[in-house]
Amino acid sequence: MSKLISYVAIDIAPDGRRLQDTFQAPHDTAAARRAQFAAEGVALQLWREDRLIGAWRRVGARSFAREAL
Repeated sequence: MSKLISYVAIDIAPDGRRLQDTFQAPHDTAAARRAQFAAEGVALQLWREDRLIGAWRRVGARSFAREAL
């Protein structure tokens, strides 16, 4: 059994409001998929502890493009 890691996804709305979602996943890729699937805003950040794992901008109804960190 793999150990789950804690993540925080920050879903950013068009008006700049931020919704925070804390969850656990087995690894960064699974966490990114989960965060993107749940996001409703125009931008998304994924954090593991104090480290920014990824940032994405919405490019379609259910699609995101990765931003440079």
